[in-house]
Amino acid sequence: MASELIMMCQHDGKFAAIRMNRGHDFSTVVLKICARWSNLDPDSVILNYSLNDTEQIILDNDDDLTTMFQNAELAGIDDIMITVKDGAKLFMDVAVQVTPTAKSHTGKGKHTMIVDDDDVIPSFCSHKKVKLLSSDWSDGITAVGQRFEGGASDFKKVLRKFAIERGFEYTLSKNDKVRVTAQCKYRTVKKCLWHVHARIMLGNEYFHISSMDLAHTCGFAVRTLTNPHATAELVADLVGDDVRGKHQTRPVDVVKGIKRDYGLNISYHQAWWGIEKARGLMFGDYVKSFSCLKWYVGAAKSTNPGSHIELESDEETKRFKRLFVAFGACVQGFNQCRPLIFLDAPHLKGRYRGTIMAATGKNGNQGIFPICFAIVDGETYKNWPWFLEHLRSILAPGKDITFISDRHTGLLMARRDIFPESGHGYCLLHLKRNLRDHLKGTTRAYRERVVSEFVRCAYAPTREIFHQNMTKLLSRDDGKVDEFLTNLRYENWSYAFFRGQRYGEMTSNVDESFNAWIDAERHPPITILVDELRKKIMNLMSERREEASKWGCQICPEMDKRMRASFNESRTWVVSAAGDGVYEVHSFPNVTVDIMRRICSCQKWQLTGFPCAHVVIVLSSIGKDMTEYFDPYYFTQTFRASYSTSIHPIPTVWMPERPVDEDFLLPPLCKKPPGRPKNKRIPSRGRT
Repeated sequence: MASELIMMCQHDGKFAAIRMNRGHDFSTVVLKICARWSNLDPDSVILNYSLNDTEQIILDNDDDLTTMFQNAELAGIDDIMITVKDGAKLFMDVAVQVTPTAKSHTGKGKHTMIVDDDDVIPSFCSHKKVKLLSSDWSDGITAVGQRFEGGASDFKKVLRKFAIERGFEYTLSKNDKVRVTAQCKYRTVKKCLWHVHARIMLGNEYFHISSMDLAHTCGFAVRTLTNPHATAELVADLVGDDVRGKHQTRPVDVVKGIKRDYGLNISYHQAWWGIEKARGLMFGDYVKSFSCLKWYVGAAKSTNPGSHIELESDEETKRFKRLFVAFGACVQGFNQCRPLIFLDAPHLKGRYRGTIMAATGKNGNQGIFPICFAIVDGETYKNWPWFLEHLRSILAPGKDITFISDRHTGLLMARRDIFPESGHGYCLLHLKRNLRDHLKGTTRAYRERVVSEFVRCAYAPTREIFHQNMTKLLSRDDGKVDEFLTNLRYENWSYAFFRGQRYGEMTSNVDESFNAWIDAERHPPITILVDELRKKIMNLMSERREEASKWGCQICPEMDKRMRASFNESRTWVVSAAGDGVYEVHSFPNVTVDIMRRICSCQKWQLTGFPCAHVVIVLSSIGKDMTEYFDPYYFTQTFRASYSTSIHPIPTVWMPERPVDEDFLLPPLCKKPPGRPKNKRIPSRGRT
């Protein structure tokens, strides 16, 4: 007789057919029935069955269920009629007695309701019933002939979940690509006959169950909170979608999530390995990804003409060294942006770590504009000159560039050697952090006062105002501030002494925004990492192109908003003409504006490259077109030109499954630092 039976269940005049097999216990039968009638409570279900029109037989526990299977086998039938009754409803029909009680304390015509205390007590501590996501696992193994299209791995995955939900353990007496045999862990000790044997099907790679006996005789538990079959492979299968959507999935969150959703207790170690395996399944092998890099570089160059992509490797050891990437669309687009470049080098978070050096600009609407990036082993003295040499090769000749960055020694030396005529501004946020760190041991109030006065020096528009603020800064100094300023040249941090045009940019917030923007892309293997960055930049340029096509203003919306704010600020000011394009603005204090030389005595026009409120009110008063006095970088037409060229897709369907020998590339040798890997960048505290 087959191990599977069809149960015809009847409840309230309705019928339902449910498949069962000898491996199911009584609680599983009840849950399957309650799943068909949602108004039934598993704790109050009453079951009776009959075979071939026999009298009703009570079905109340696992022994009754075993007897039912045996009787069905003896009778030679494959279907059983089950009568399902709601015990709670029957109880209320009996417990609610309607009797006249003329002399009762309830009064004539009233009735008495008898309620069992057991029905009231649970209401004081009620719990919301939760259906675990693993509830369907108990139906994973059903019958002989069941097919698994994923082969042995698919069968073992289903078997693992089946055992966890049923609450027993098994061992694999045979385990290869052709056959898998699972036996109860207590087969030898308790002579348990539970087993499942599956083998490969002829003509394809599918697995099918050829024989099984799902009846346990060892007294296994119904469900356990821990199970040795809850391995890292199972965790990887369960959290795969979470890891895909959130690269920084934490093991502690996985432990809590599996407890909440599946009722399983797993260790932190299991969760960590599960996440790593999920990343491997999602992104592929980290080592093999380096060998795919040569093919990818060639494909990127062919699909994106004008791109500058250079891959360096060690010819002797065949190991990866460095990769520089500048897509043609980014190179052409930056020519329409302000000659202002932000440099930074955040670390990568994959298996081989490393650093991604990035050069980022700013478009006419104050948004970030990625120029190029490089993958290197670290922010070292050798890598910065190499990166800046490649950067210089993609920039338009003769273009004066202003750099904004932190004070990494290798970067400072490389910039002086490769861009000697360019201005280099230090990030004011880094300097403030450095200064606070240098003043450790002093009171907080003193530190904040010194930092505030230092910022006023940095923003001073003229050298006279700078020296006034510097005198105030050093007036109560005990030597620490003077020591901090010893190797800090004024031209690198002060507006008044800066050589070049900073366009109002005193910090490297653009870099921080770029780092946060690419945070998820710093985890995958190198080829996928580079391609994910390409797609991100490609999408950004497409979105900006679409956005700009809808603009109706002559200058970019963000700058138009600033111009309108300046106009509203200056509406009450009076303008007097002095002649030859010079005007006096009575704004209390008064300032002088020379529109021919593009100078305002407040210095803001010169420092930012965008008309200040004094200039706006002068141009409004004399009826001049304001757009004639804007730098071309802020025009909508220029913005559109910076995004006019597209980055093209790179179909990885062309990528060979196995790289040829000449493309073989090993990952770099990286020494793992002591301690737990850090996922957050350590902010700069010293000279770097």
